[in-house]
Parts: sequence; C-alpha cells; structure tokens
Amino acid sequence: MAKFDHFNLLGPFYDWIFSLRNSSKLVKMVDLFPQQALLDIGGGTGRVSENFSGISSSIFVADPAIKMLREAHKKGLMVIIANSEALPFRPASFERVIMIDAFHHVAQHQLTLDEIWRVLKPGGRLVIEEPNIRNIFGKLIAIGEKILLMRSKIIAPEEIISMCAFQDVENIRFVIKSALVWVMIDKRA
Repeated sequence: MAKFDHFNLLGPFYDWIFSLRNSSKLVKMVDLFPQQALLDIGGGTGRVSENFSGISSSIFVADPAIKMLREAHKKGLMVIIANSEALPFRPASFERVIMIDAFHHVAQHQLTLDEIWRVLKPGGRLVIEEPNIRNIFGKLIAIGEKILLMRSKIIAPEEIISMCAFQDVENIRFVIKSALVWVMIDKRA
C-alpha cells in the first residue's frame, strides 16, 4: 500500500498551522555558541532552526520532505534532503543536534540515534523534543497520527535514554513539562 506523504502536502502551510512554543526554553537548552554548527534533523520548514539563525551562521536543516525544505530555504537556512537513518555528513560534524517533534516519525529509532551520535562532535549536545506519551495530549497526538496513517511511534523518555547507551555519554537527562518531553544528551569531549 502506498504511503501518503503528509509532510510534503503540508510544507507550504506548516508554519501557519503549527506554531513553535517554548522557543526561548529550547534555545537555552541547546546552548549554541556563534562558532558552533547546528543540525536540525526532521527540521522541515526550519520553524525551529530560524530561532538560532541570529546565533550561528552554520545551521543545517535535514529532512526527507522537499516541500518542507523549500520553506526552510526561503528563510535562508542551509537545507539537505536526508533521512535520519543515513545522514550525509562526516563523523563529528556538528556541535549541536536537535530533533524537535520528529523522533516519533522515523522508521528506525536506534539507527537514527546511532547516526546522530556519529555526526555529533565530542563535547556536543543532542536535544530531542517529543510529545509526552504519558500525558493525555501526547496520547491524543499518538491516536490522531494513527488515524491519519502516519508511521508514528511516540516513545517514553526513559526508553529513548536506554537507546543512548553510547560509551562516550557524559551527561543525560530529561525534562517533562505536561504535554512535552525534552531529552538532552551531552557527548564527552
């Protein structure tokens, strides 16, 4: 059965439909410095990445949805068509990697985390934001995406953390705020 391409359909309208909440909190969590490179995986239209454009000029948005990336390109962001399971970057290319409201859309969660860890520089930080599956709103998102035939699997933060059993993890933590969860993982320098 053919898969419906929700994100290419929504590309031109996505930012209008979905606004970014908690951008100042996210910017603080990511802690990006001017000389550092940021990779936004599943970043689509760049609605999150554009919050960092005044901090660093080395911001990449990676996403498989071409129409979403067109919107990011209009914002002056560097874009690359890519799946999270096979990132087209050299090892240790980015000081910061973010994946906002996208991890539950990937086909292979462990392979995605392995790829992120490969491209993250020593001393770098990964920040993942996801719906909180233990909250009623997170459960409603999961049900809604199933109804829309999206290949979504929302994972609890403890399970994401258990998938990050890399040798060079320096610090790992998560923050839950009602409907959202942030998982932050620092790579040892």
